[in-house]
Amino acid sequence: MGEITWRDVIVVWARPSDLQGFTETDVVAMGQRQVDRFRELTGSRAQGFLAGRALIRDLVGRIRGFDEIRLSSRCARCGADHGPPRSAGVSLSVSHAEDLVVVAATAGSALLGVDIEQAAADGRLDGLGRLFPDGSAPDLAAWTRIEAAVKADGRGFEIEPSEVLLHPQTGGEDPRVWSATLPGRLEPLEVTTLVGPPGHVLSVAVG
Repeated sequence: MGEITWRDVIVVWARPSDLQGFTETDVVAMGQRQVDRFRELTGSRAQGFLAGRALIRDLVGRIRGFDEIRLSSRCARCGADHGPPRSAGVSLSVSHAEDLVVVAATAGSALLGVDIEQAAADGRLDGLGRLFPDGSAPDLAAWTRIEAAVKADGRGFEIEPSEVLLHPQTGGEDPRVWSATLPGRLEPLEVTTLVGPPGHVLSVAVG
């Protein structure tokens, strides 16, 4: 497991195989709809779901000061339980990268998004050309910043990635921060790429 903090955001990560002590029994306390969602999954996706919920339980417990965590992941578009996890008093975001799951959390109702990719996944950027028809396809770090910003915004696939504009902020802040301008949103989000787990690229967006 690993952890990093940026501003008021705590980011933790782990491999699902490291969290096998967290089972369906633990998910029951999070609500029946979380159990139903878990039972729809198999194999590595089920393991990744459990790992993410284990990290959420620990993070929310630290932030709010108690262990019993109720979650909702209802999709705002269709009502199914595949949306981003939510818990009262805490903002959450989850991302998966093959053998790793990462969770970002902060107190309150901030907009929050996290995205992680394997550094060896640069080849997948070849398939992004169709999303950036003007030839401005991003590198892997910029792609994770775009994904984190879209997650924080909450509209997901409704936003064309090519319409997310990243502008580096001036100043000597470390790590470097970008302003992410999204269509239909008046205020930009702030996004940065952090030094996370080895062999991966990790970005976080807040608003």
